[in-house]
Amino acid sequence: MLKSVIVQTIDCPHFETYLQVQISPEVSMLPFPWETSGEQRTQKPHRKSRLGCKVCKARKIKCDERRPICGPCIKRFPNPEEECEFEVLSPPLARTPSSAVSPASIADSITGSIAQNASRAMELRLFHHYSTTTCHTMSLCEEEAGREMWVVAVPTIAFEHPYVYSAVLAIAAGHLLSENPNDVSLQTATYQYIDESLSGYRNELASITSENALAVFTASILLGINARLRYRCLGCNPPQYTLPLDYLHLQLGTKEIYFETDQYIRDSSVRKFIDMRPDLRPEARPVSFEMFPMNVNRNGFEFPHDPLLSSWELLPTSPESVSIYATTLAYLSELRESIGFHEEIRWIQRRLAWLVHGIPREFVGFLEEGDPLAIVIMSRFYALLKYVEEPWWIRGTADFEVRGMASLVGDEWNWAMEWPLKVLDVAVKVGLENRDL
Repeated sequence: MLKSVIVQTIDCPHFETYLQVQISPEVSMLPFPWETSGEQRTQKPHRKSRLGCKVCKARKIKCDERRPICGPCIKRFPNPEEECEFEVLSPPLARTPSSAVSPASIADSITGSIAQNASRAMELRLFHHYSTTTCHTMSLCEEEAGREMWVVAVPTIAFEHPYVYSAVLAIAAGHLLSENPNDVSLQTATYQYIDESLSGYRNELASITSENALAVFTASILLGINARLRYRCLGCNPPQYTLPLDYLHLQLGTKEIYFETDQYIRDSSVRKFIDMRPDLRPEARPVSFEMFPMNVNRNGFEFPHDPLLSSWELLPTSPESVSIYATTLAYLSELRESIGFHEEIRWIQRRLAWLVHGIPREFVGFLEEGDPLAIVIMSRFYALLKYVEEPWWIRGTADFEVRGMASLVGDEWNWAMEWPLKVLDVAVKVGLENRDL
């Protein structure tokens, strides 16, 4: 059993209310698995939690309904991702009228049928969009291994495993949201299909075998993409920013699943896609801060000056945390070295898409504690995405995460946030094809 794998999804917590918009009856019947902020709950009368997790319901305590891991479970369990589980929300089904029917029961049946039909129509729309458009826009789709992955392997696996199919539908919804950011029906569908995917995914993780290994690994990749695009579901009135902890845990978990499933999937198209050019996966190499590149990397690419790289060791930190910060910054340094005009941009995009795979799990723990030094370091990883944000599956992530992290640290850390914020303003398109632009 894979005990330490982190099963997460997009973390869009603390919606203050359900979106107050005018939508059609068909869309209004779809579920809205969103949450209410803790701040607003204190201003409203107590209400019974109907969307709380199973653990809190069993313990008969108040659940904050924060998906995919609620606050009480985070406080109670060492590995809350293995304990906290929510019911899958799905559209209501039509009821079968009895011999003695009332106008109300007939109305319920009609509205239930309408909602079910709307859900099916959305499903068909999303899978059609994935198979005709989205699959041709994914990472390295220009390469044979990329086309085999996104055009052939993913749909094939999805037809055999419903939780992978739901993850594919969520990917397609995210793609459409990049063109229609305020489409409430797409936002709702994204949450619904991620919930469905996670439910099946959790069950399969309990026992990885030759039968499900490929599907589990594929689902972890798709859910990770959705997690990176969490801001797409926030609409016009986003809630207060929170760190992307779910995404970080999920990515670290995907790395563990990679090794766990090795014996079963090493000859698969998905594995061939992941293993394409091993040099695309930078590793953290222990170095002292004097060795960090300051402004110019080995490819001759110039960055704005970053004072944090040469001064972080002077900041008050515990002795046991120094090595964790150093390892994280060493990995950041390797990612910085990959940027420039020395190769085509798609390879740089692939390299940066790994983003957090070299970050120690202990560093994520610092982020969970709200450590400001960890936050300003993490902001630098996301700032690098600004150099390669042309694809829809990266676009907007850097701005959302960096500016959000800047809002979390106090004024005394403004100097440390200057570099990532400046990168958002001055970053240029990199890659061999953009050398002369």
